[in-house]
Amino acid sequence: MTAHFPILGYDVGGTKIAASLMMSDGKILATERFANKDTDPDEMLAKLAEAGAKMIAEAGFKNSDIRGIGVSSPGPADIPNGIMTRPPNNPKWRNVRICEYLTNALGIKAIMENDANAGMLAEWFFGAGRGYRDVVYLTMSTGIGGGIIASGHLIDGVGFYGGEFGHTVIDINGPQCGCGLRGCFEAFCGGRAVALRLQHELKDCPDHAIVKAAGGKIENIDFQSLETAVRQGDEYACKVWDEVMVRNAQGIGLVINALNPAKIILGTIAWAAGDLFMVPLMKYLPRFCWEVSLAGCEITTSALRRDIGAYAGPAVVLNNLYEKGLFDPFAQS
Repeated sequence: MTAHFPILGYDVGGTKIAASLMMSDGKILATERFANKDTDPDEMLAKLAEAGAKMIAEAGFKNSDIRGIGVSSPGPADIPNGIMTRPPNNPKWRNVRICEYLTNALGIKAIMENDANAGMLAEWFFGAGRGYRDVVYLTMSTGIGGGIIASGHLIDGVGFYGGEFGHTVIDINGPQCGCGLRGCFEAFCGGRAVALRLQHELKDCPDHAIVKAAGGKIENIDFQSLETAVRQGDEYACKVWDEVMVRNAQGIGLVINALNPAKIILGTIAWAAGDLFMVPLMKYLPRFCWEVSLAGCEITTSALRRDIGAYAGPAVVLNNLYEKGLFDPFAQS
């Protein structure tokens, strides 16, 4: 096979879908984004196939040149069969056979992976995880998802639910989580959970710094509103931030002790907040994991950041080829 080859990928999110054509060495040839809020799946699938065909042709390739199509999908999904069963932010998308549609429309085999695992693969092939055989990625965004590379292989689990660190129960008396459990890591530290907590606790405080950071609207309070107030030195905001950071250390400490990875890569909230996040995290981590395991684990933030969606779908294809012995990520490092 040639040294580098083209791959097509799609990253399906709650509000947008990213399509990307790239080379196996990480060179992006073309990208396109589509709004994906309250969209009809049949109409959207047609747009995705059309965009893929257009990108391939404009790059000077034939469809037969493309090594595969990778789909990064939110859960729950039927991963082996490429079916988006019940994505939480798209009520019209139920049992959508996205891989079958793309395969038939473009004549290129499409395969699916959970979005957090696809993010892990993107960082492994092209970002902060390159060259590592034991590395973990945590999404740290609206919710907390995760992907695991152990001994040089992605861990999917028997039901393709591997890496759901956000739904590890860290306090049996904790808040209700959207997943149905109580006291999940995500219920304490996920962006949506923190926002809902703040909206509830500040509902009678219209002049609070956090509310002002949200444009004066309680319903607009989000994690960034909290961060803004923390940087302003607001006492309540700093107290909440510290509580969240202790819980982050607890959740990440569990990952360190359970998997003993060489590296943990943290997603959106961590890289957006920078030292405001990383300094207290490192301060509290020794309370929740062994010193020897922490010493052997580098904790860093995503190298791909906002661009991770462009790499996620193609990375799914590369991992499939790698598992078949047709691609060597370590030779690319």
